[in-house]
Formats: sequence, C-alpha cells, structure tokens
Amino acid sequence: MQLRQGNTPSSYHPNSLHDLIRSAIVKAKNLDRPVLLSYSQTWHPSDPLLFLATHAQPTQPQFYWEQPSKDWIVAAAGSVVSLSPNASLCESRFEQAKQFSTSLLADAVVGNAADLEGLGLDANLVASPYVLGGFAFHEAIAGFQQDNWHSDRVTRNGEKIWHGFPPVMWFVPRWILHRTGGRSIVTVHAYIQPQDLWEAIASSLATTLMELRHNSHENSQDRAQGNSQNASIESSHHNPFPFSTPTSLRTEEVLGNQSWSGIVEQALDLIQQQKLDKVVLARALDVSADRAFNPFAVLHKLRCDYPECVSFLVNCGSDDTFLGATPELLLQVQSHVDYLGLRSNAVAGSIQRGKTEAEDRILSDRLLNSQKDINEHKIVIHSICDRLQSMGAQLDKLAPTQLLRLSNVQHLYTPITAKLPNADWSATFDVLAKLHPTAAVGGEPRDRAVQLMQQWEACDRGWYAAPIGWLNGNGEGAFAVGIRSGYICGDRARIFAGAGIVANSQVTTEQSETTIKFAALLKALGVT
Repeated sequence: MQLRQGNTPSSYHPNSLHDLIRSAIVKAKNLDRPVLLSYSQTWHPSDPLLFLATHAQPTQPQFYWEQPSKDWIVAAAGSVVSLSPNASLCESRFEQAKQFSTSLLADAVVGNAADLEGLGLDANLVASPYVLGGFAFHEAIAGFQQDNWHSDRVTRNGEKIWHGFPPVMWFVPRWILHRTGGRSIVTVHAYIQPQDLWEAIASSLATTLMELRHNSHENSQDRAQGNSQNASIESSHHNPFPFSTPTSLRTEEVLGNQSWSGIVEQALDLIQQQKLDKVVLARALDVSADRAFNPFAVLHKLRCDYPECVSFLVNCGSDDTFLGATPELLLQVQSHVDYLGLRSNAVAGSIQRGKTEAEDRILSDRLLNSQKDINEHKIVIHSICDRLQSMGAQLDKLAPTQLLRLSNVQHLYTPITAKLPNADWSATFDVLAKLHPTAAVGGEPRDRAVQLMQQWEACDRGWYAAPIGWLNGNGEGAFAVGIRSGYICGDRARIFAGAGIVANSQVTTEQSETTIKFAALLKALGVT
C-alpha cells in the first residue's frame, strides 16, 4: 500500500486555525510522518449536488452521497491524500483501505471554527475528517492496469472497457460539504508533512474556503433553495443543471459469448442439480447520444424520481463518472464505547408497481405470498446473518419482512441490525470484506456464484453492485450497494441490471425484471 498525496491548496485565517496547524506540524514531527488536519465551519444552506457541480474541477476526484432516510448528504471534491492500490500486496482491497484509513483518522488533528462550536450541535452533526470512495465488485478488475486505469485501452475478451475505475478508490477530499438537519458544514483537509510551514498551510486552507465562496450566482441560488427543508430535492419538473436532452439516442445490449437467457438456463440447471442455491446475473446496455450527458443532471433526475434510495456519484478525476440511485444499504456503522453498531438491509424479491392503487395492492400481495421470492429473500437474510455471526456479532431480533416501494418496482425488504463487541470503527472494513458480495448481488454459495458470474457475464462489472460509501472520524460510516447504476463518459453511458436466479425462476420473468430495473437509468438519460 502506498499513499498518493494530492495538491493541497492555500491563504489567511484566524489564530485558532493557526494554532491548529502548528499543533499538526508538531505532531507530524513527533511521529516523523504526515498527519491529517481537519478544519470545519458552518456554511450557508446549500443544495450539495448543485454546490458540487459548481465547485468541483473536472480533473479532481468527486463524491456525492444523499441518504434521505438518514437526512444525510455529503458532497466532496479534490484530494489531499489517496490510496494507491498495490496489486503486488497480498492484502485485499478492503484491508488496504483499512490500513490507509486507520493511519489517517487515528492521528488526525481536528478543529472547528468558533461559529460551529457555539451551535451546541449533537454528536451526529459534529464535523470530523472523512475518507470516502468505493471498490470494484471483484478483487481485481479484468484487464486493469494500475499505471493506465484512466485509459480506454484496457480490454476484456477483446471488448473495450472505457470505465477506467481501479479496484479501490479511497481518498480524503480537499473539501466536503455535509448537510443534515437543515444545517450545512464545510470541512477542509490538509495533509501535513513534518517539514511544512504553518503560513503555507494556513494560506492553502483559506484559499480553499475562498474558492468555495466565490461563485456569487450559485451562492444566491443556493440560499434561495436553502429556505426549504427539502431544498436538496427540487421538483423533478425543474432541473437546475445545464442539460440539453439528446435528440438522438441509441441503446444496444452488451453481448457475450452466450445470450443472457442462455446463461440463466445454465444457472437453473445447476440449481436443479443442487450445485447452486442462487446466482445473480447481470445484463448491461450501452447508450449513445448525439451530445454529451451531464452526470449531475442525470443524478438529479434519479434523486427526484427515487427519494427512497441512496443517490451516489463517484468520479476519479477523469472523464468517467459512476452514479446511481440504489435501494440497497450494504452496511451502516456507528462506533460506541464498547461495540460497533451495524445495520445491513436485505433486499431481494421484486415485482413491478401497479398502474392503479388496486393493481398495486394485488401485485404487493402477490410478492408477499410468492414462495419463489420468499425463498430468495431468505437466502439473502441468512447470508448476511451468518456472515455477521461468524465475526462474533450479536444479532438483534429480526423485524418482519416488509415491502420497499420505489416508483417503478417493489422489493421484499428486511433490516438487519447487530452489535460487534469490543470493536472500533476500523472493523468496518473487516465487515465489508465479510459481507460483500451478499447473496442479493452475488449468490449462494458465494464463491461458486462469483466464479460463474465472471465466467458467464458479457462484461466485467467494474464497480456495479460493489460497495460505495464513506467513513468519518466520529466512527460513523455508510456503504451502499452500487446497483441501479451506470457509467457516463461524454456522449456514452453503460448501465447495468441484474436478477437473482433461484429454483422456480422463469427466464422470461427474470428478463422482464431486469428491463424494469433498467428503466430508472434509461429515463434519467432521456431514453423514453
């Protein structure tokens, strides 16, 4: 594992920040290694997605996370230090991320401006340093070249993989806007070297803050939007992002050596022979347009249409953006004195929504009483519970399975909560490694299912159905499963959808399910 340092910006600030910087330099000298500095202050109410679109530079890493159920939004850009994945190391991508995060957060120097200290905010709103990013679905992306991961020359089975995302991208942003409870906080970071001068660091941080304030048009628009508690999600009829709807769109399925229906039939044969319980098989569509897509406009459409979902966006500082609106939370963590609180949502079993209330009720009842879907859902619940218990986690009593209703599809849904005794936030990565992929996006037995997916699917998943999320110095973190998602690069997009194949699955029904799941991204891209 190596740390890759980004360019830390510059400027003037009050004495409290100067003292904080001096403390960080002293600590870096005493430890004889760099330390992370985090400084936070209150901010005017802003729509974080619009803020990110306005202030992020195209060559900077970008990250966005909106979780309405937790009233939690983070938008971040730039990088002061990032993880360079090292394929030669025996550690997994999760272990490398753990070492990276532990080394930074454990010794971070944290301070807040006086305006923030005076608010008397609760623990959930106190600012702290963040690390964030995501992981590839598989341990190694097929054809991935570490020195060339922004290039479209990487190939798999002769096919160009233009979405150049590495096996792990995990970084500390230059700045992060955090919004919850109607309040906004900006945190700026610096990566302090033992030999750094405090004047240069102070200048750098103040410059960052001034840059964030400078776009007066965006600031005034943000303040107007901030008057509403729901400022972050505007009417879907108004999109504040520059976006010309393409007049010509072409959609084409990504084809492999076998048709998708053919690999589903093979999976059903293995299930009938009791060599497999479940496997999730993904399809991919390529969408091309006569003009470039705006990723922020696409995500805005998704967050308006799917407010029940976690909306996310990740860009590694290249032309490629991975985004989506996922209904599936892989892991939420909260560190306590003597345990790590865990939550994972089992989401499996699907049916479309009805066109009328009566039809919707009929479909809901059908799903709740479908033995095939109930069995599929139980496989996912057991896979999550068994893996958590194998780590020593104490499971809470399971809540009854319920319906998770989205605008175009409904799922069986069971929240799972547990406590991992005597564990701190760094165990988050051990839990991630144990859980991913759950049977909701992988299969059971897991290793066999993953092997078949790699063998059969038409293209490498990249980050599709993999963990995307964040962790902060308060021991809070969240990771979503990157489904209902796709890559955007200029006038091209690649989107994914999968279906869980179990006993009694029907090929035509499963294909229809993926078509329904594709609809969210297709609509956001402008395909009607």
